Amino acid sequence: MYKKILVGYDGSDGGERALSRAVEMAKAFDSEICIITVIPPASIIIGEIVSPDVINTTAMRETSLKRLEKIAKDLSSRGIKVRYNVLTGDPAENIINYAEAYNCDLIVLGRRRMSRFERLILGSVTHKVAGKSMASDVLVVS
Repeated sequence: MYKKILVGYDGSDGGERALSRAVEMAKAFDSEICIITVIPPASIIIGEIVSPDVINTTAMRETSLKRLEKIAKDLSSRGIKVRYNVLTGDPAENIINYAEAYNCDLIVLGRRRMSRFERLILGSVTHKVAGKSMASDVLVVS
């Protein structure tokens, strides 16, 4: 049913649940999994009050890439086709753009547990992707 499944992975519990569901589906449909981690710009991570230079996004990128390499190696050893990447920028926009660029049929995202205040201030990547994705189905895993 789905040929390419994109997973937005951030290492959180929600990200782990999304990856697990995507792996189940990839096995069932013989799909390729595309796993991406999106590192928001430093100004989004820490706010406008503190200088963006305080956060080393290069180190975050390297750590994320190593994590994805390990996941990809494990999945490949189980016969699952996998591609991965670490991007920087707006998470929702990057997820949608990646799905379109690589013709992903399905986007799988985990639901992050946030308070009402956090959702109001930060918004929800999952909500944005589900609302804006026109080319891919979106599965939100609780």
